[in-house]
Order: sequence, then C-alpha cells, then structure tokens
Amino acid sequence: MSMRKVIAVVGLSGVGKSTLLDNARRMLVFEHLQAGDLIKAERQEHQGKPIAHDRLRERNIDDNQAFLISGFMKRAPKEGLIVLDGHTVIDTPVGLKEIPPSVFAEIGVSRFVVLVDDVKNIALRRSSDTRRTRPVRSHEELAEHQERSLLAAYRAALALSVPLFVVPLREHTDIGMFLNF
Repeated sequence: MSMRKVIAVVGLSGVGKSTLLDNARRMLVFEHLQAGDLIKAERQEHQGKPIAHDRLRERNIDDNQAFLISGFMKRAPKEGLIVLDGHTVIDTPVGLKEIPPSVFAEIGVSRFVVLVDDVKNIALRRSSDTRRTRPVRSHEELAEHQERSLLAAYRAALALSVPLFVVPLREHTDIGMFLNF
C-alpha cells in the first residue's frame, strides 16, 4: 500500500502557482488542492453561507487555518501525491500574518516548493487577473511580502525537518521535477 505524499507549493498571490501546477499535470499524476478552496468549502459547510475567495484574508486567519486542516483531512486522498497550493503568509487588512508551521505539520507536508519571481511580473499578473480582487501593493511591498513568505516557508521546513526548494520562475517554468519523489 502506498502512502500519500503532500507537497506544499507556496508563493505570493499572483506568482503563478496554479498555472504552473496545471501545466505539471500534463506530465505527472497528482491531486491539486487549493488552500483557499478548502477553506471556503469548510466555512460554508460550518457557517452555511458562501464567501468570496478574495474575502478570506479579511476573516480570522487562525479560524481559516483550522478550516484548511479539516477540509484537507476530509478531501485529500489517503494515498498518492497531493499538491497543496497555498501561502505561508496572508496579506490581511492589518498586515502580513504568517501561517504557523503546525498547520503544515497537521496536513503532513513532506516538502515545500516556494515559487518566486520578479515582483514586477507578479504585479503585472495581479493587475491583469480580472477574476480576482487582490490588494494593490507597490513593488517594494511585494518584495517585502515575497521575502517574508520565503522566510516563513524556511521556518516551516526547518520545524518539520523537510526539504525546501526555492524555484525562481525566470529559470524554471516546469516545476514537475520539484514535485517528483
């Protein structure tokens, strides 16, 4: 019986996580779970009303992480490769909030893949994505957020004693090699 392997693919909103994972699915078989979708589904199940994806950052982040864990436990397959598409810091109305390593431990993350890109590219993706309403941030703010996101991933990987791969998008547009065990 094979066990499940959980990889957290993290990075700033707009870095291109979902797009790269969609491309990787052409070559690899894995379950792609988006943290925001898991949180939204759990919130709706427990509170009875839907919430827009981009409004999650306005809610209690600790509650969101509890919903993430319970949603993951319900919806993730018991075996195989699972990729959790999410964040290590959340851009809330009151500042950045780091996701504690304990959240990743509960989910059973065995590897972190951190996607990074030039903040000008991230800003351009964010502004041109009409499906989302992300906070408008300067290049300097995005650079700080990306650095804090990377440091939070590093802290989580250290706490869990698991590998961490930093993937600069200018060098890698295929992340499949970082997902393969």
